[in-house]
Amino acid sequence: MGHRLAGWCWLLGTGAAIGSALAVAPARAAAQVQPIANLVVGDGVMVVKAGPEKHVYVGAAGADTHTVTLTFDAGAVDDFVGDAQALVARGTRPLPTHASDRPEIEESASPRAISVTRHVDRAHGTQTVSYHVFVSDDKLGGFTIVTTPAEMRSILLALHKAARAAYAASAPPDTTHHPKPKRRPTHPAAAPTPSPAPTPPATTPSTTTQPAPH
Repeated sequence: MGHRLAGWCWLLGTGAAIGSALAVAPARAAAQVQPIANLVVGDGVMVVKAGPEKHVYVGAAGADTHTVTLTFDAGAVDDFVGDAQALVARGTRPLPTHASDRPEIEESASPRAISVTRHVDRAHGTQTVSYHVFVSDDKLGGFTIVTTPAEMRSILLALHKAARAAYAASAPPDTTHHPKPKRRPTHPAAAPTPSPAPTPPATTPSTTTQPAPH
């Protein structure tokens, strides 16, 4: 199992899977792709990256090393994360009537998609919940990664961060001229005014009477 996971990490971490999704992108755009997360979840691996043009890239591999790469719009990622977070937040409780029990996100130009379903198991009077992440490929096949609630939250957090990074990478550069604040001129300190020299005390002529000579 460890050898298989190492193979998945090599395949996805070296960019082979994600790189194929970026093959049609300009070299400059590919250089701006930011790695967000490398996740080992359940019996699979998921790599999340962000790039310009508001794109989020996801590479996933299942237990049989079947890999799928997907490119999503950041806005679609936000919608999916919001629906999936509502599903995870319910835990084992019943879902509200308006909540989606199978959040899904699809590529805009292909049938590739990711969907999440909640599974509640009851045994010996206790309930445990898991989340099945189904990754579909071009042939409408695919594979399922079974995750714990904590693993599911880590996937959603990575997608959320990737959407934020994709928006930031797609923002136009700030070309506004920002003049530097003018520095206030510094004046040299005025030399201290010399104090006048002290006036010597006036000398009073002696008035002592000399004795007359005899």
